[in-house]
Amino acid sequence: MEKLIFQFIAFAIAIKMYQNSNVERLAWFMFGLLFIPDHFMLFPVSISSRFFVFALFVIFILKNYNILYNKVLLFPFKLSFGGVLLSFLIISALDVRINQNVVKIVQWGGGYFFDNYLVLFLCYSIIRTFADVVRLYKIILLYFGFISIYGIYNIVTKDNFYITMFSSIYGVRDFGQVYMSGIDGRFRISSITWHPIYYGFVLSMAILMSIFLFVIVKIRSKIVFFWILLLIIVNMAFVNSRTPLFSLIGGLSIFVLLGMDIQRKVRFLFLGIVLFGVILASVPKFSEFISESLNTFSSQGSKLQGSSVQMRNMQLESALLVFNKSPITGNGINYITENLGFTTEIEDRKSDSGFAGFESYLYKMLIEQGVIGIVSQSILIISIIIYLISHIYSKNRIRKQFAILNLGMLSCFLLFIFGTGDLGTFKIFFSILGVNLKGLENLKYKH
Repeated sequence: MEKLIFQFIAFAIAIKMYQNSNVERLAWFMFGLLFIPDHFMLFPVSISSRFFVFALFVIFILKNYNILYNKVLLFPFKLSFGGVLLSFLIISALDVRINQNVVKIVQWGGGYFFDNYLVLFLCYSIIRTFADVVRLYKIILLYFGFISIYGIYNIVTKDNFYITMFSSIYGVRDFGQVYMSGIDGRFRISSITWHPIYYGFVLSMAILMSIFLFVIVKIRSKIVFFWILLLIIVNMAFVNSRTPLFSLIGGLSIFVLLGMDIQRKVRFLFLGIVLFGVILASVPKFSEFISESLNTFSSQGSKLQGSSVQMRNMQLESALLVFNKSPITGNGINYITENLGFTTEIEDRKSDSGFAGFESYLYKMLIEQGVIGIVSQSILIISIIIYLISHIYSKNRIRKQFAILNLGMLSCFLLFIFGTGDLGTFKIFFSILGVNLKGLENLKYKH
């Protein structure tokens, strides 16, 4: 019965995307990304609920071929974007496990691109004006209001019935309840998402998006979004994870240093100190968590379970050994799970202990994608950085600050995926980035 309810929710989102267009369609798509946990199979044919929503989103946007062709021509990253797709197809074509099966080449290489990168272009193409960006940000942050309220419920009750229900129906590990039990020595919440660390990254994006409304465009209806921001910050404190926190600090630092004048820097720093002090005073274990997090980088080490500098060195050495087997094209998509035997279920994990949890996207690039994958993705990221830097020299304040904010978001994302692994963050990040890049393009032509 419960499975039918979730199938109905997925179909309802699909109907709403079909009935609406532009910002409304994108808002419903973002609702699906945020409120439907990933990795849960919606149908017997192994189609996840999130993939189902995404696939229909793609179909609804791509149905008008003539307009789509023009949008591709106007997309500023079409060459580097196409290079990433081509690299994944080459990696799959030369994968000995596939044995040059054309269907599997498209399914594996094209499927990986489809599931992780395509959303950048789709969200870019659906935004029409900068006002669309502002409107979408407001809607998404309202979503985060509900998500954060449920996170407070997790904190108070130490219960996550939403994820528990999903896990029970689909027979997967309930990470939400596992981490709230303090299995690794920390009480960690995940709200409606499948994992606390992933939730931390999502909250980091929400905090950076709030800066857009409060500092860059300066909306009038601030009180609602101010309370939402406070709720998000409280949730971030109870995520109790190092990588999302340090990634957020990195992203914020870029915006504060490059995007604010001296007076704003002082005010922002003062506000940050006050909020940090309040959290330290109201959440006693948070100060211990900060202290131990900093000890991770010291010679004495940290008492917190999870990654350490020594463990990262061991993982890198193990990854390089597998990388040397096929350095140019890598060993192929999903090699880590299918051939090395890695799984999130520690008791079922068959991969060598030297790999631990594969806690960096770098290891996936080295093992599965090789030099071709590393170079193609690096070119795409560098082209985006160059594009953002070109907007920083604009005399238009909003355009300049928005470009710097995007540099902060990109830095936050890169620090996260190389610090702990991607954990399914590509789709949510590239959705936001696609919206932002089109907003910058509109500001450019308007100016």
